[in-house]
Amino acid sequence: MMRKPVIGITAGNLKIHDAKRTFVNQNDIQAIINAGGIPVLIPPQVKDELDRYLKICDGFYFPGGPDVSPLCFKEEPNPGLSFVETARDRLEIDLIKKAAAAGKTLLGVCRGMQVINIALGGNVYQDLTKQFTEPQKLLQHAQKGDINEASHHVKIVAGTHLAKMFAESTLTVNSHHHQAVRRVAAGLRVAARADDGVIEAIESENSLQILAVQWHPEFLVETVPAMQLIFDDFIQRILVKLS
Repeated sequence: MMRKPVIGITAGNLKIHDAKRTFVNQNDIQAIINAGGIPVLIPPQVKDELDRYLKICDGFYFPGGPDVSPLCFKEEPNPGLSFVETARDRLEIDLIKKAAAAGKTLLGVCRGMQVINIALGGNVYQDLTKQFTEPQKLLQHAQKGDINEASHHVKIVAGTHLAKMFAESTLTVNSHHHQAVRRVAAGLRVAARADDGVIEAIESENSLQILAVQWHPEFLVETVPAMQLIFDDFIQRILVKLS
């Protein structure tokens, strides 16, 4: 029987009642467990131990979180920029570069999609409402409703790996962001867009190494069970390499 793959999940730091805490949302952890993976948390404080995590982990999952600092893609901060966590930025960017070079399988969600793109040479809109080409056409990407409910549609690009995962070419997804991929990094391609043109998924051009989505499938698995496919596929891609 093949062993369960070990999945490194990058964590964030948060101060609550004067106590600093390192966290990952339970939904992220549960989605990995449900798919058959063993989650291992990677806090920002372990930046000097990434080579050890590369040996321990079979794949890496980069979940949602705060804005990515524009200094990471050589820009000055836009007035619409929100809270950033530079220690997490540094750790994730270094880990993505090392993991991609080592051939590890990567999954990104929301911020995770953005930071993967940045680490590999792309950039993001710091604030869609201020920088998008046609802001008057923007959908509501920071939904007001419950994150467990879908709020807008995305269209999957034909011929992509994402298209092979889902029976339908249009998905209804949730949305909780104001940053988004702007210039796609070399080696990656667009896998889905919203009706306003905002990039909603990216993936490796010539392999199954990287898949990342802008929405939060981990919060939709109960109301839209098909969203678990994103995590199941992630684990299956790893198992193929381990077999």
